[in-house]
Amino acid sequence: MSSQARQTANVSNARLSTGPSTPEGKARSSQNARKHGLTAAQFVIAAEEREEFDEFLAELEAEVRPQGSVQQILFDQLAASAWNLRRIRLMEAEIAAPAASYADILNNPDLTAKLDRLARHNTRIERSFHRALRDLKALQTDAALAVTLPASIIARSLPLASKTQIAKRTQALALGGRKNGGGDFWSGANAEAAALKSAFEFHAPPKTQTVSAVTT
Repeated sequence: MSSQARQTANVSNARLSTGPSTPEGKARSSQNARKHGLTAAQFVIAAEEREEFDEFLAELEAEVRPQGSVQQILFDQLAASAWNLRRIRLMEAEIAAPAASYADILNNPDLTAKLDRLARHNTRIERSFHRALRDLKALQTDAALAVTLPASIIARSLPLASKTQIAKRTQALALGGRKNGGGDFWSGANAEAAALKSAFEFHAPPKTQTVSAVTT
C-alpha cells in the first residue's frame, strides 16, 4: 500500500472510531496515549481497566470455551490480541480527536506518523489474533472428531494427533479398499474401521530387540 493510501486508510479508521464518551473512559484512553504498551513483553492491565477487562474476558471465554491447558494458552493469546485491537481503536480516536477534518489530519505529519505506527501495531496484532483463533479452531475440531473414532484408535493416538487428518487418511484407505475388491457388503463404518487398524499397524514403531552379548 502506498504511503498516501495508507494515510487515507488510517484517517478513515480514526474518524470511524468513536472513542470513549464518558469522563472515566476518556481518562483511561488518555493513559493509553501516554504509554500504549502494545510492544510490552508481558500483557499488563492497568488498575483502572481491570473491571472492564475482566468483563470482556469473561464474555470471550464463555463464547470460546477453551478446554485443557493448551487451548487455554491459545485462548490467552487470543484475548490479549483482541483487547489490544480495541485499545488501538480508542487511541486512534483520541489522536484524531483534535482535528476538525480529514484534511487537518493529512496535513499534520506528526499526526499521520502516529497513526501509521498504530496501523503497523494493528497489522501485527491482527495476525496474532487470527493465528490463535485458527489454532484454537483446529484443536476444538479435532476434539469434536475424536469421539467419532473407534475407542482403540483414540487410546493409541497421541493427544495432539490431528483427528481431521486421521479421518481423511482412513476414509481414503477405506475407499481404496472397496475399489480394490473390498466388496459392497462392507458398510462405510466397517471399511473405515479396518482402514484405521491397517494404518496404525503399518505405521507402528518397530519393536525394540534385545541383543545378547557374545562372549569369546
